[in-house]
Amino acid sequence: MNTDYRWIGAAALCLASFALAPPARSAGLTLARDGWTTWQVAAVDGAPEWCCWSETSWSDSAGFRAAPSAPCRLDSGRQNYGSRDDATTDVVRIYARTAGGTIDRLRVFSASCPVTTRMPVQDLGTVPADDSARWLSDLAQQRNGTVTRQIEEDVLAALAINRGDIARDSVAGIARTDARVETRKRAVFWLALLRGREGADITSSIMFNDKSADVREHAAFALGQSKSPRAAADLIRLGNTDAADEVRAQAWFWLAHTAAAGSENAIFAALHQEHDSDVRERALFALSRLPGERSTRALISATEDRSLSRDLRKRALFWLSQSDSDAAQAYLEQVLTAN
Repeated sequence: MNTDYRWIGAAALCLASFALAPPARSAGLTLARDGWTTWQVAAVDGAPEWCCWSETSWSDSAGFRAAPSAPCRLDSGRQNYGSRDDATTDVVRIYARTAGGTIDRLRVFSASCPVTTRMPVQDLGTVPADDSARWLSDLAQQRNGTVTRQIEEDVLAALAINRGDIARDSVAGIARTDARVETRKRAVFWLALLRGREGADITSSIMFNDKSADVREHAAFALGQSKSPRAAADLIRLGNTDAADEVRAQAWFWLAHTAAAGSENAIFAALHQEHDSDVRERALFALSRLPGERSTRALISATEDRSLSRDLRKRALFWLSQSDSDAAQAYLEQVLTAN
């Protein structure tokens, strides 16, 4: 899959306001008591060029247009936030807002992304990656009853995009050991999407070893969005070995989304070997998620495979009927004519 961060703007990264109470002076960074403080920091290799976009800059066929339509409004929580296709940056800016000496909002954009605000902005200039990572790690470790999902999402995203071993180890430590399942899931997601092969390798390890089936399932999703060359092989292994039915089913689904060569063969093997009927049916559905004519050919093969159950073959016909493929429609016409 060609990793595309555009949808993050409408979902995980709509950076809303939050109420958090870490000190404004922490890990070597001194923030303004009131207003915004910003600093520039080196980003991980291949970091997405995050910026703000309006609905008018969106095209279904081409994604975001070549330039942002307007600056990011730091004081607003309602702008779409994301990246244009494969556009990358090597430097990001982190923006932290304080009120009365405590943090109440965090944002991270590409350093080239223009911003506007009604409040004063203190610029710390370029900050060493490890200093920035320590500050963000302190923030990520906060245990406060007002900490929301969005707070965790924003801080973990900023930490994951921060270059350096300290940032990587902090996110990895949260992904592996945090007591909160949802927090581990969010950390796994950003590791897989932002930290390249090493992030994907950590995600794979968690996918096979975390005690929570929910985390293992989410790791399969995250790995399927990554650019890891081992993603397909690891998802096949997961689909064949995990103890949880739901995890195995999701492994086949995300394998199909990788469009990796040989996905059909692995899923067909699961159709014959899997002991759970629901997992078999969902593996069959995964065939319909293969790209282009691959899904049509795979579903026709399943329909004609008399070693499969009658119910599975009927479901294969059903998924063929949902396809706009000319080949699928021609095959259905042939079946109807013959019967």
